[in-house]
Amino acid sequence: MDTTRFIIFFSILTAIFIALEVYTLFNWHKFVNKQNLQKKWYKVPKYISILLLAASTFSMFSSLFMGVNNKLRYITMFLIALWILPKIAIVPILLIKDISRTFLALVRKLSSKRIDVVDDKRRKIIETSAWTLASIPFFIVSKGLFSTTNDFTVRNAEIYLPDLPKNLDGLKIVQLSDLHLGSFYDYTSFQEVKRLTNNLKPDILVITGDFVNSKPSELKANYSDLQSLRADIGIFSCLGNHDHYMKDYEHKTLLKAINDAGSNLLINRSERLIINNSPLNIVGIDNLGMRQGFGDLNKAFENVNEEEISVLLCHDPTNWDLNIRNKYPADLTLSGHTHGGQVAWEFNGYEFKPAKFIYRQSEGLYKNGNNQLYVNRGIGTVGPPLRIGVKPEITEIILKA
Repeated sequence: MDTTRFIIFFSILTAIFIALEVYTLFNWHKFVNKQNLQKKWYKVPKYISILLLAASTFSMFSSLFMGVNNKLRYITMFLIALWILPKIAIVPILLIKDISRTFLALVRKLSSKRIDVVDDKRRKIIETSAWTLASIPFFIVSKGLFSTTNDFTVRNAEIYLPDLPKNLDGLKIVQLSDLHLGSFYDYTSFQEVKRLTNNLKPDILVITGDFVNSKPSELKANYSDLQSLRADIGIFSCLGNHDHYMKDYEHKTLLKAINDAGSNLLINRSERLIINNSPLNIVGIDNLGMRQGFGDLNKAFENVNEEEISVLLCHDPTNWDLNIRNKYPADLTLSGHTHGGQVAWEFNGYEFKPAKFIYRQSEGLYKNGNNQLYVNRGIGTVGPPLRIGVKPEITEIILKA
């Protein structure tokens, strides 16, 4: 991992954390004073903020420099997410309130007549109601932390490939992605993933990168479960950006562990399978994206017959537009990386998915001529250990002629 970049990134996050906390506490302090509440109603949140800031700093740097990745760190991240993320929804409301109040104060000052838009009694009622509504984001985040994050869901996709041989019609490929095994509280979460995956009885199982967050040791708790994954024809995988966030010797340890677990790790190479007397190429590239250039598509496809069906494992879906479609004979590209954004909201039939503003292909199936891409929402998490409105995904793909 690039330590300098990590420190810069974490410093920016910390600055945002502090800004959100200071602004929210400033408004809360004014509200407590106006309501004549006891000082503890302000002091307790202030001390919680200071404690979590210190815990966050220790957690991040211990993970980077000491390789600490345990239940204590998970609980710390859990509490930070529960405390800070709702502020992202609360602060815009407070900003609107403050801007409106400033505007009205300016109007009063410039006007020759006294303007009383809201009397003190009604103002108190409005402010109390506003802070009551501000508690809603805490419940939303809590639900994501306690339920959605480990609500592993099987999504089904029938994918029609025009040139698919009839002998391969109905072939079942199950896709896992972004395991991030270091992001789980304990080993039982991935055990459920293993159970659901094996119950699907895949012909082929693929894992499209990010086995860990930053350390090969994160495999340890669930290594036997990785070894217990089953597919009739074989298990194939590629690497993601997080699989490189470590020292060289750790990276080599990770590669060996993945292969020894029974997964055929495809690093810029392909495997030609003969299934029911028909060929199918499984192609895999190393990570290409996030300022990493380990992937080599030319090398990966050098032994691939363009007349045969090829399934490409490529962690980062941005490569589909940039480097793959209409350039390489990948009939179907399987990716992950986006996590579906981990956070999305749905209200009155309208969906708001921030990931769509970042990734042109953020989740699900995309088509362009004879080229198709499926983006899996992933299993684990990065950063706050939560998902809101974006369930972790196991994809059951049925190839159709």
